[in-house]
Amino acid sequence: MEHLWRDYTSYLEQRYGRRVYRIGIDGGFSCPNRTQNRTGGCIYCDAKGSSAVYQRNDERAFTRQSAFVEGIDELCHKAPPKTIEARKTSIGTQIERGSRFIDSRYTHADKSIYFQAFTSTFESIETLRELYDYALNTGTYTEFIVSTRPDCVSDDVIQLLASYRDKVSTVCVELGLQSGNDATLNWIGRGHTVADFRSATNRLHEAHMEVSAHIILGFPYEGDAEIDRTAEVITQTHPEAIKIHNLHVVAGTRLYELFQREPFSVSTREEHVRQTIRLLRHIPSDIVIQRFISDTPSHRLAAPRDFGDKNQFLSALRNEMIRLGAVQGDSL
Repeated sequence: MEHLWRDYTSYLEQRYGRRVYRIGIDGGFSCPNRTQNRTGGCIYCDAKGSSAVYQRNDERAFTRQSAFVEGIDELCHKAPPKTIEARKTSIGTQIERGSRFIDSRYTHADKSIYFQAFTSTFESIETLRELYDYALNTGTYTEFIVSTRPDCVSDDVIQLLASYRDKVSTVCVELGLQSGNDATLNWIGRGHTVADFRSATNRLHEAHMEVSAHIILGFPYEGDAEIDRTAEVITQTHPEAIKIHNLHVVAGTRLYELFQREPFSVSTREEHVRQTIRLLRHIPSDIVIQRFISDTPSHRLAAPRDFGDKNQFLSALRNEMIRLGAVQGDSL
């Protein structure tokens, strides 16, 4: 956008010559970091946050009172389909729904398959192959994108994912780094280290696949020094893209319980603009910025409540970067 940062929409159009939109899928995966009774997992993780907005049909009637009084896990959580056939049926339904959503809003757009929810490599290789094959055989797709954790990218998984490079233009793996500081990863209960992220990214690159790293800004115990360390990890591993999230306190999470017991400061829009600019200036200019803020339905969001929407944030970010004369990568 105005060459202040490497904009994702412009990047896709330059690369493919057309617009490309993702069909976000919940493949019925779990996560090694969550227990059966959902007391585990990352401190900010709830039952629905990683699902595409247009796939959240069971949330349409929810209110703020129902989410915070009854509890989001009780309202949202449904056991995933158990059999492979049931999971494939669910995937097919989601692809059909996602395709309708995209076609109703955009013309002459290509589509990508995006296994989005939870840890989409946390299964046997045989099961992964069957689910991935089924999804990709439902149509013609530009990209195949799988979201997972750095500690769930075995060499066998990499070999399987690489096998799809002949079927689509790009295979991309989204890795949740969240922070380049092991102390923060421990505090949020990630269950992996920065070294795990480095290893996964390097091995994926060696297999000629792309990486998108997820980062969260605004953790209570992180300041500029920690942001700089996260930027250093991104610079050294050089993923093709990153997604930036501002920390959200969401109903049904351990972070929300902590927020109730010991309220802490959550970044305002102005502070997230400042931290985002600091990160951008310390990472290479060729890394694509796929997103800047988190997307949580307001009925589930405890804080921040007055942050504003995406367009307001982008306007504030652009204006502040222009005022500072800042561009992505200019501090390297």
